[in-house]
Order: sequence, then C-alpha cells, then structure tokens
Amino acid sequence: MAAPKILVLFYSKTGHMLIMARSIAKDVEASGAELRLRKAAELASAEVMDKSPEWKAMHNQMSDIPDAVVDDLLWMDGLIVGSPTRFGNMAAPMRNFWDQTGKLWMEGSLIGKTVSAFSSAEMIHGGQEATLLSMYPTFLAHGMIIVGIPGNVRELYKAGSYYGALSSGEPNETDLVVSRAMANRLIEVTKKLIRQ
Repeated sequence: MAAPKILVLFYSKTGHMLIMARSIAKDVEASGAELRLRKAAELASAEVMDKSPEWKAMHNQMSDIPDAVVDDLLWMDGLIVGSPTRFGNMAAPMRNFWDQTGKLWMEGSLIGKTVSAFSSAEMIHGGQEATLLSMYPTFLAHGMIIVGIPGNVRELYKAGSYYGALSSGEPNETDLVVSRAMANRLIEVTKKLIRQ
C-alpha cells in the first residue's frame, strides 16, 4: 500500500508556528508518510519587514521552505495546517491562500481528504481555539474530514484542545507531544480512507 501524502502547511511571523510545523513535519516523516512542508506566502512588502529586524530574520530563516501553491492541495491525501491567531482568525497570508481555492471547491477536489489544525498566540486564552474553530468552515466547505485529538491524549489537560494543537508563546515539549498525537491520528485516519 502506498504511503499517505501529507501536506504540512503553515504561516509564521514570530517563529512559534515554524517550530511546531518543523516538529510535525519530522513526526510525519518518522511515520513513513510522504511529506510536503509548505508555508503560506508572505503578503507584507520587504519595506514593511525591513522595519522589524525580528520579522525579517524569521522570514529569512524559512527561506528553505517553498511557498504553498494550490496544486499542493491536489497532491496530498491529508493536510495539517497551522496559523497564528489574528483576532480569533487565521492570519491574512493563510486566508489569502485559501481564498485562491475556489476552483478546487467548484470541482470538489478536496472532498474526503483529511485535515487537522494547529495554532499559537502570545498568551494563554489568546484566541487559539477561536482561530482553529474559525478555520474549520473553510475545510467543511471543501468537504474535508476534520480529524481532532482524542481525549485519551493526557497532555491535552496541560496544553492543546480537542480541536487541534496549541501553544501559548514558544511551543514547549508538552505542546509538541500534543501536536505529535494529532499528526499520528491524522495519518492513521488517512491511511484507512485511502485503503478503501
């Protein structure tokens, strides 16, 4: 049986989502699944980023990761998508990416593909869960199958939520354990679906 193709798609400005995305990508590879790691293209101009040395340094740190294109969604069997919270919603670069998927919606290209999500904010209760929940209508509109985190993952009681993996500020080891459980469950469900 062919290994499932898993796309890890994220946006990061401060580096917290990058840490989670790279960790999830390692977990995907360790599972034997085929990995594609992509980032949502930055919308801010170079002039804007030049005014923030930290932002520019983070952008440069991700230069080895290609920007996502809509065809990446056609390639994958399952998707793990991450966005920092922006007032309880996904960040503009991630929203911009999904706003380009109208043709896939019209053709039903993503129907039956699996998806899980992760998010981060600078503080506890900073809108991470709201961000995850605000992302799901887009995935549901595409007919995707949302894969949550089961309650028997004990680390959920310290970090995360049933809706996806979370971090408050820089991800800690518990956050990464939860994201690993999320990735493994998505891969397990995806394998079952592509077997049929």
